[in-house]
Amino acid sequence: MGERFRRLVIVSGVSGVELGRILDLARREFRVPVAKLEDYIEDEFHAPIYEAVELLLTSRQASLGRFRRALDSMLGSLRDNKAVVGVHLTYHRRNHIIPNPLLWGLVASAYEVYVILYIEDYYHALARIAERVLKGRTPGAFSNQPLDPLGYLYWRASDYATAFLLEGLGNVRVMVYGVKHSLEGHRRLLAYALDEPLGGLGRFKNIYVSHPITKVRARALESNGDLWSFEDCIDIERFKAELESRCGNVIVHSPTTVDELIVGRGDVLKSVIERRDRWPHPEVTLHEYTYPVDLTDPKFNELYNVSKTTASPGYMEALKAAIETQVESRDLAYVNQVDFVVAYRPTLYGTTHTGVEVEVEVAQALSKPVYSIIPEGDRVEAHPLRRYGITLKSEDSLYTLLKCSA
Repeated sequence: MGERFRRLVIVSGVSGVELGRILDLARREFRVPVAKLEDYIEDEFHAPIYEAVELLLTSRQASLGRFRRALDSMLGSLRDNKAVVGVHLTYHRRNHIIPNPLLWGLVASAYEVYVILYIEDYYHALARIAERVLKGRTPGAFSNQPLDPLGYLYWRASDYATAFLLEGLGNVRVMVYGVKHSLEGHRRLLAYALDEPLGGLGRFKNIYVSHPITKVRARALESNGDLWSFEDCIDIERFKAELESRCGNVIVHSPTTVDELIVGRGDVLKSVIERRDRWPHPEVTLHEYTYPVDLTDPKFNELYNVSKTTASPGYMEALKAAIETQVESRDLAYVNQVDFVVAYRPTLYGTTHTGVEVEVEVAQALSKPVYSIIPEGDRVEAHPLRRYGITLKSEDSLYTLLKCSA
């Protein structure tokens, strides 16, 4: 191994995230070398990455040497003190979750490593994968290799666990980030991870915006409302956009950039996701998003047997349970990784909201400041032991307190 990087940023995520878009953004915005490790593995094997991974299952020792040569080749091409590398932390093959055997060598190549683990809504991720298969871009990739929504979530959970295993090495910091954050948010996060200035600013603050979700969604559903035009959703998303716009040195982490717990009447998980069902996300993002996504569409038979999975009520119930556990772990990961929390209207509708209260309590237990914006109309009688940090009446008070740089 040659001279170590001063700072290495690893961008990762399971299939469907489309790391290429993220690498293209890094390449455009920052003058550092950018590479995708899987490209070098494919060159070494003269085969698609999924075939190379399958060889790990059938001839592991022989394959490992070729994987290592791919890593050496990539590292030799990145001649700088900083770099951005796209890599899968784990692979999914024949119902196996296979850790990438090159991770330890990759992490050892730098003094400081940031791993950004990108998360995408499972339905849009699977729709992208299915489109690639239908267009013939991945021949043979899913022959006897089913990847259904529940399997996708388990794969993503394995990625999550692997990322935090790496963090135990000491020189690694992990950041979880929803792909549906704004394009500007992605630019700022990459700048932060690379320790590079952006727009004249070089010191970024990471902020998690905690706000009511479940009761807002329930009210919209009761009124048969479209979430994108529902007044309270609009107000919450307006606040996040304004925070990002007014504070050029802030990276907003938003829980609704991953929105998978989409239920209809009877609290049943929906298999057809309409745009109106999904919590609004920024319009200017890394990807374009089309709706509806029908998980029972015959095109998904390219990935999994629709009749035995998404068309089955029992399967959808199991999928819902898996989504619920990942919502909790992901939102608390956001709280853990930011500098402080902003609770926006934590007593909306004159009531408390369990998710917001848990996030505030976790933040305070971690000694992270909490700032709350509570308009007069939202106020409720507070329990002496229930606090929302520094309570502010207006957004302008928050911007003044944060000393935001435009």
